[in-house]
Amino acid sequence: MTTTEAIGSPRGNVGNALFAAVVGGILVVFLAAVALVLLSNVKYLAEPQNWSMLDEAKAKSGWQFFLEGLKDPENHFAIKLSVLMAAITALLSMVVAIPAAYALSRFRIPGSSVIDTLLDLPIVVPPPVIGLSLLIFFRTDLGHALNNLTPQWFVDAINYLLSKFLGQPINDDKVWVYSTRGIVLAQFFVACSFGVRAVKAVFDTIGTRYEDVARTLGCSRLQAFFKVVVPMARTGIVAGLVMTWARAMAEFGPILFFSGATPYKTEVMPIAMFLRYSTGRIESAVVLLLIMLMISTVTLLTFKRLGGRGYLW
Repeated sequence: MTTTEAIGSPRGNVGNALFAAVVGGILVVFLAAVALVLLSNVKYLAEPQNWSMLDEAKAKSGWQFFLEGLKDPENHFAIKLSVLMAAITALLSMVVAIPAAYALSRFRIPGSSVIDTLLDLPIVVPPPVIGLSLLIFFRTDLGHALNNLTPQWFVDAINYLLSKFLGQPINDDKVWVYSTRGIVLAQFFVACSFGVRAVKAVFDTIGTRYEDVARTLGCSRLQAFFKVVVPMARTGIVAGLVMTWARAMAEFGPILFFSGATPYKTEVMPIAMFLRYSTGRIESAVVLLLIMLMISTVTLLTFKRLGGRGYLW
């Protein structure tokens, strides 16, 4: 029997249909599990919270706790701090990611396998590894030197801007460990790797043809980069910026180890969720959970709308 006959036979058709049903069923089961886990938060808020020993709490629904949580000044602080720190981290990451991604996309670099491994390590290692490594680094002589080289005017300016934006006094000293500005450092080492991968995926899709044509017309490589490559990759770079911002917003482990979990100081949303859960304030934690879930959904849709590659590797 030939291959064509086998494919067209009733037995072959049944086998193909069975295979399609199995792989499709596995996909449906997984997607259903994801949806059920996420929607369980909505169901939790819709039910009366009878687990509490307080009579007042028994009389309230989860949505009442949710609405009260939206008015909580501490939640407002956590949201504003998360947005600000993630924005700074994303912008700094792009400053590094764009040239680094271009180099990886265009040049043959010796030891590329080692470079790829180092680039992906912050993504694949457990997040606390980054935070603890930063903490140890700042205990070394080089780390102490970095603290000493930080100018006082820079510290004062950052404290002033943070205090104005957050509506709370921020009085960090020159030490980066357990400081508010240290959040950016903790987020950067993970988010920047995502940024490099996202932007490199864009540069890879553009190719070198247009750039080569520009260089034959008299442009230097630098001019071709800014006049041809960057404009063509603009939406992809913005998509990478959005995704990097979202990744920075989600950081927990590095911030917990390096910056600590101090209310009204290093309390970004994941840290705030941890503090609420640790003290039994489940409904307040769910408030931040749903806000972060909505932010993540909008971010992902924006990333795809801007033409970002869904698969960074």
